[in-house]
Amino acid sequence: MSGIQPPTDRILVAIHKQVAIIRVEGRGTFKSSAAIRDFGRSSLASGCLTIVLDMADCVGMDSTFMGTLAGIATRLRQREGGSLALLNLNARVRGLVATLGLDRLAKAYEVGATPDTLKGIAAISDSLRALETPDADQTATTRLMIEAHENLVSLSPENLPRFKDVLTYLREDLDRNAPPPP
Repeated sequence: MSGIQPPTDRILVAIHKQVAIIRVEGRGTFKSSAAIRDFGRSSLASGCLTIVLDMADCVGMDSTFMGTLAGIATRLRQREGGSLALLNLNARVRGLVATLGLDRLAKAYEVGATPDTLKGIAAISDSLRALETPDADQTATTRLMIEAHENLVSLSPENLPRFKDVLTYLREDLDRNAPPPP
């Protein structure tokens, strides 16, 4: 046994003026995607034009999490001046962002490359609070996963072969578990 503990998966958030800040610690996964989506929506509703993700402590993201970020970025880009920025990406996470095309919607900066305009925002850490990620029911989770993967397919045609089987399985699963009509 190595004694090395994997990082705890945790999302911390804050809103400062018109900027929402999200820090991803550990992995960004489907388990936190609904909470991230809801935080993104509430941030937009409160007038935020920029959402900044500090990824310094992020070791990875699954496709549902990245598809959820793509949905948030798409909504932000529909507003004048709206943007999503990913800061402090390590090489592995930067590769994931590029592979699925998320860097087409978001500004992606590797560790040490944070622009001066965002350094002050990224430094706000005392006001961050843990984002609650309540357990969602299976149907809601499946719907979220479908939406996230559809976001990725819309983002880049290269993603269709990657996620075609996943989407088929998820849609079939949703149909199998849907309550019968009244």
